[in-house]
Order: sequence, then C-alpha cells, then structure tokens
Amino acid sequence: MRKAETEIMFPIKGKNLTNLSNSILKAMDVKILNSTLKELDVYLLQEKYKNIVLLLYDGLGSSILDKFLPKESFLQKNKVCNISSVFPATTVAATTSVLTGLEPSEHGWLGWDMFFKDDNETVSVYMNTIKDTSIPAKHNVKERPEMKYKTIIEKINEESSNDAYIVWPFDEKYPCNTLEEISERICALCDMPNKKFIYSYYNNPDKILHQEGFKSINVRNEITKIDKMTEKLYKILPSKTLIIVIADHGHIECEYKTLSEDNTLFELLERTTALEPRACSIKLKEKVDKDYFKNLFLKNYGNEFKLYSKEEVIEYQLFGEKIKNSIVTDNIGDFIAIAIKNTCLRYDQKGKAFKTYHAGITKDEMEVPLIVLKK
Repeated sequence: MRKAETEIMFPIKGKNLTNLSNSILKAMDVKILNSTLKELDVYLLQEKYKNIVLLLYDGLGSSILDKFLPKESFLQKNKVCNISSVFPATTVAATTSVLTGLEPSEHGWLGWDMFFKDDNETVSVYMNTIKDTSIPAKHNVKERPEMKYKTIIEKINEESSNDAYIVWPFDEKYPCNTLEEISERICALCDMPNKKFIYSYYNNPDKILHQEGFKSINVRNEITKIDKMTEKLYKILPSKTLIIVIADHGHIECEYKTLSEDNTLFELLERTTALEPRACSIKLKEKVDKDYFKNLFLKNYGNEFKLYSKEEVIEYQLFGEKIKNSIVTDNIGDFIAIAIKNTCLRYDQKGKAFKTYHAGITKDEMEVPLIVLKK
C-alpha cells in the first residue's frame, strides 16, 4: 500500500471533546470540570432550550464526512466547525471524555488494551478479557476504584433540577441498537416534561469501517443512512430542541507491522504492548538501555511513528493536563509509539488486523465535526 501524505494533529486545548461536555454541564446548571467549548456555548446561550440532544456517531470523523457525504448533504450543510478528539483518538478514551467532561489523564480510560500492575495483566477493557484472548481478567475493569467515574448524566440528575438520559445499546431497560430504535427513544424522551439532556451513542460507521474499509458500498450506504435518519429525526422533534452531532474520532486505511517478527527489538520488551496499535505503550526489560531501544526503534519505524518517552508524554500533556493516578503512568510504560502515517503496530500475529483504524495523530483520525441543529 502506498503511504498517504498525512497531516499531524494533536488535541486542541479549549476546542476538543472534553470542552464540549463541559459546555453541556454549564448549560444544564452544573459546575464545570474543565473549560467549555466557545463554539458551542454560542448556541447554548442563544435561547433556553427544553431539550439538548447529543448524537455521537462512532467513527464519523470530519475526514469520513468529506469522503462519503457531498457538501449539500444534511450533516455537511449544518457543520459549524471542526474540533479535535482527545488522545488517543479512540472510542475508549474519547467517549469516556464525552461522558465525563474529563481528559483521559483524569478519567484513566486510555485505550482498548490497558495494563493493570496489581494483576500483571494487559486487559481489553470493554471485553474484560486478557489481551488477544477470551480468558477473563482477574478483576472486573469497571469495578476497579481507579477506573470508576461519574458521568455527566449522573451529575445533571444529582446536581441540578434538570433531567438527563442516555440512549445506547447498553441500557438494560431500553437497549437501542439501530438508528430507528435510537430515534424512537429520543422522541419519547423529548416529549416528557422538564428541561433535559439526552446523550445518544451509535456504533457505526466505526464497526463497519473496521471490517470492510473505505471501498465498501455498505459503508457508503450506512453513512448515507445516518445522514438521512438524522435529518428525519430533526424534522420530527419538538421546538425548543437543540441537536448536537459529533464523532469520537475518524479513520485511516492501515497496513500492519508485527513486533514479534523483529527479533532484535522484540527481545527487549518486558510484556505485550498496551493501548492501541496506532498508539502503542511499550515497556522495556529492566536492564535495557532506553537510548539503545530508541535508536533501534526509530531506525526501523521512525518514518511511520513518533516515539515519546514517559517523561515527554507527561511534559507534553498528551493525555491532558492533570494526571489522575498511577493507572495513567503505568500505561505510558517507558515509551509510547504514535502513528503518523498508515501503519499499525501489532505485538504478535494474534493481534487483529482491521482494514481501517484510528488512535494515531493524523488529522484524519483526530479531527471531528461539530454539527448543530436548532429547532
């Protein structure tokens, strides 16, 4: 595969997903946790809305909108601006930031695979299984004290006179898996009394992009359906409703390299990599010289990855300004290798190889749209 020319992009301070959630907290009369998103505040302060609806479409980054939807499409016409995801630009970190108003450095959910020092395990956090296996982790990730957080849904319900709801597949009483189910549930909630905030999550186009890639007609059809269903929902919702449409990240076409096939480098590693194939946390064996590893890694992968030491990750505040606790520093390891082109880095052949991926620092992965619809 010919490597694409890519533009690097880091989270934009004051203009990212964490700031967006704090704008919602402010609008719902709850104390903010970080700074707000000025581009959204303008709309939230224009008038008093009865319903504020946030639609998050997983993987529908700005580059995906531009690739699959014409400028005259509903979502494109109503895009206010582009903002940034958080780092890593991946669902685990980004949606948790949206749900909490916290930076990844604060909430601690950093990537698909995370290392837990007390159990000496690298765990796929959503599956609660040992990385690249079906073996259950020793402890439930969600029950770990360092991984617990309070959502903005909970904060609004507990700290204000307003109401808040979540619409997604994981609701025990009202699980919503399809666009039709999501729309029906949102409509029912908007008809209820009291001022309210509704957070909605849909797992496409992310899921289908991973599996089928950019050339799939199914991907194009799914994104077109998202556009049409959002327009339909907008038309049937009551007045005094503000709809905000965002994504958690974009996607980039990928090729794969496997560390276990690089014997000289592989033997320097203490354990499997953590976080993401495009944002790899690397832990070295105790007596390995870090400068030796750095030079070897950059010789082999320097055209495709930037390599940051633990000290640099903290200094540059890649995960955010405030380090919450040891779970963050434990998962930085000695280095983090961050993709700047098309390559994903697998620890060994057991790792999955999706057609498209995210979590690197290319603009295609980091940039997400802010779409606002007023009624």
